[in-house]
Amino acid sequence: MKKKIILIVAIVIVLIGVLLIKTLWNAGEFKSIEPFSLYSCVAVRGFPGTEDLDVDRGTGVALGSFTDRRAAIAGERHPYSGILAYDLKVRDSKPILLKTDFKGRLTPHGINLYRAPDGSRVLFVVNMGEDSHFFETTGECTVEIFSYRDGKLYHRETIKSPELTTPNDLVGVGLRQFYVTIDHGWTSKWGKMLENYLQLPVSYVLYYDGRQFKKVAGGIGYANGIALSPDGKTVYVGATVGRKIHVYSRNVETRELTEKTSIKLDTGVDNLKVLPDGSIWAGCHSRLLSFVAHSKDPKKLSPSEVVRVMPVKDDGYDLSRVYQNDGRELSGSSVAVSWEDRLLIGTIYEDRFLDCSLLTGKNMDDAR
Repeated sequence: MKKKIILIVAIVIVLIGVLLIKTLWNAGEFKSIEPFSLYSCVAVRGFPGTEDLDVDRGTGVALGSFTDRRAAIAGERHPYSGILAYDLKVRDSKPILLKTDFKGRLTPHGINLYRAPDGSRVLFVVNMGEDSHFFETTGECTVEIFSYRDGKLYHRETIKSPELTTPNDLVGVGLRQFYVTIDHGWTSKWGKMLENYLQLPVSYVLYYDGRQFKKVAGGIGYANGIALSPDGKTVYVGATVGRKIHVYSRNVETRELTEKTSIKLDTGVDNLKVLPDGSIWAGCHSRLLSFVAHSKDPKKLSPSEVVRVMPVKDDGYDLSRVYQNDGRELSGSSVAVSWEDRLLIGTIYEDRFLDCSLLTGKNMDDAR
């Protein structure tokens, strides 16, 4: 009897050990981080927690969503937050806080700048309510829609729904139509933790047609960034714990999504941005558990990584790493957006984002 008990205990210990090693391996904790960059970067301070960035390519102005999440975690009820504007055409320019007539509390997360057929610009914003950080969101999440003109944001509409449980990122496809990622299938704190640590693919994508939401994609391990191809026929969704990008064919009439492939990146994919040439840029977390530790303690570094994915013929994709560091220059990279020879890298918790310039003599052929 004692031998059976000892054997059972031993098996349980081995299984726990195997699960622990598997979790650490899948989270990238054993990955070697070798600093590398095609760019020279400078820190731009003043706007903490610049989680997402997008560029108005007609004017060369970058827009960024920011929230001082450290202050939120510390219990500050109204942390510094909003939408910033950063003029890329002017060297050494300073970002500014965009003025808006929005009357509510704006703690933005994912954003997307949509250019309408008539040339007008609409900014879609995931609004997290009173608080926004890794495991918890208090308050009601909404999607706010703004007109962006003359350097200001004019509020158009608030989209509320019980289905907006844990919205993360979104992409506009009309003046009030959009896709939005719901990064957790479960809504409780412990449920979210189980999803994260067990890498459960239960998150999904919703489509809003201007009247109601509809689930259009699922089976995703922490659905995070979402982006649209230049021709509007392909949707990309980053899976953070899945460590891949899901690729969907999009019916431009019905707006339905059909998954056709996935791109394994071997890193925790956060926000995605697609350039006019079709290239996909991903801000990534090389070590996911290190990022969790960083979210709780700023002294603990989290490696940052930027990956560029270029579609090639026959539905293939070329992957290249253009930036990576151990977290000393920037911890917890969440987004990367390229404009001409510049690269902006945002972060979830740091007090700065990076403005990077392509090094002389370097090009994408030098990426790793």
